[in-house]
Amino acid sequence: MLNTAIALEVLEEKMPESAWHAKNVDALRELIEAAVSHLPEAVVLRDLFFRFSGKRYAPDIAVVLQGAPPFKNIGLVYQVPEDGPAPDAIVEVAVSSKSLGEALSDKADFYGSMGVKDYLVVEAFPEKPMRLWFCRLEKGEGLTKVSEAKLETVKITVKSEGQRLRVFDEQGQEILPLQEQVRMLRERIAILEAELQKMSR
Repeated sequence: MLNTAIALEVLEEKMPESAWHAKNVDALRELIEAAVSHLPEAVVLRDLFFRFSGKRYAPDIAVVLQGAPPFKNIGLVYQVPEDGPAPDAIVEVAVSSKSLGEALSDKADFYGSMGVKDYLVVEAFPEKPMRLWFCRLEKGEGLTKVSEAKLETVKITVKSEGQRLRVFDEQGQEILPLQEQVRMLRERIAILEAELQKMSR
């Protein structure tokens, strides 16, 4: 009888994220998904481990524009380049000094070696205005503090205003969350209904 050894990878569990961190990551992910929705092959991934050269990290948001495997084939770990290409853009949301330090150093080095092009770090400490750190890793740039970040790969501009992020498309039009779009649509409908009532009198 043959003994078959199966190597199982043990994945360390990620620490539970704070509600503040989750809120900011989810809000930004929604806007990025809207920005790339017209690209048929684009995928936006959240908290998936990327492994490259024996190391791995799970970025808050990773965008692969072309060549990613179908969602049904993506497990817990995405190996670069075996499973697909490196993300074109990565966003990390740091809500503490420790997570900011890791995002600006170890993670930046890893993502650069993996082949990520645009890298954005959102410094989102509770009770403080948000700040942005950005670089184009493929060009060998180091992270610098910026007032706005232009992610060329995803064709968006991210700006921080107090404790809020705003995202704009190539034409400078703001990409709004679905909830905000619905609210604005309801307001327009109410105005049209009021005008129709005036006309019918």
